[in-house]
Amino acid sequence: MATIVMKQAGNTKLLISFKNTIKTIKNTAIFSNIPTFSKYLSLAVVISLSLSGCSDMFKPTIAEICETHSEFCLDLNLDARCRYDRADIIRLRYEHKDDPSDAYKYPLMLAFEEYLVCVEEAQHIEHIKRRGKEATRLKGVLTAQQELSRLARETKTSPDPYLSYYHWSRFNDRDALSRFESYAQRRNIDDPNLLVILASLQIKYDNALTTQTLYRALSIYKDSSDIDVSIFHSLVSIALDDDKFQMAYVWLSVAESFDDKIPSLERELLGEAHGLPTDILDDVADDIVWALRREEFDANALRLNRL
Repeated sequence: MATIVMKQAGNTKLLISFKNTIKTIKNTAIFSNIPTFSKYLSLAVVISLSLSGCSDMFKPTIAEICETHSEFCLDLNLDARCRYDRADIIRLRYEHKDDPSDAYKYPLMLAFEEYLVCVEEAQHIEHIKRRGKEATRLKGVLTAQQELSRLARETKTSPDPYLSYYHWSRFNDRDALSRFESYAQRRNIDDPNLLVILASLQIKYDNALTTQTLYRALSIYKDSSDIDVSIFHSLVSIALDDDKFQMAYVWLSVAESFDDKIPSLERELLGEAHGLPTDILDDVADDIVWALRREEFDANALRLNRL
């Protein structure tokens, strides 16, 4: 049975276009170092199938796949560069070689996008002693470009929500956007990544609805380590847009707990600039973090509407 494994290693990116709502405090943009709605949300999606009757430890290696199914490997670059991106493509091709559905084509297109960026960069590196590498990398570039074009043609009218999102975000395909919106209206979405995509549409006209959608996403993560911290930055941005500075402070504090790259100075400046009850708000943030770590986030139970 197919399993969708959500990674945040940055190998693939899920584009979400939010409006820019950053405000200034004391004439200084204290959130200038934090990703906001206008930034990309990293979200990587890798699809894998368990082999019949076997556990993952018995899956063939990339070398074994290339030995028995060379057609999945030979049109890619053969040197050591971009080997992880190349491996993602090879395994997706192999595991879905008999898959008639469109679902796996979304992570495959993302994998090809990442591979293309890598191999194009590698192609420009001058090799004095081994210029043969330039030819194999050019082959990889051409393959990635051709495969992306082919997959885009094949999935242009697909009802799959991820593929609909892909065609909207990459090609501004309004029909694809309509398909995604219809999907969201018909179903009770239980995929946090799809909910984040939905929020990227709602932010254009309704901050409150967007907040509820992001809360819903946080409530259905099965593993707190999978949470995309950009959700927290988005909630900060919405709160600032609505002049809800206590809410902004709380979500910035939560973001710090999940991303150690965020300095506490921004939150401290926000608290000082608006005379916020920081001790109380810190306790609220701790309660949220505790609930998220235990996969028990419930905005109503946490009484977040009081902020």
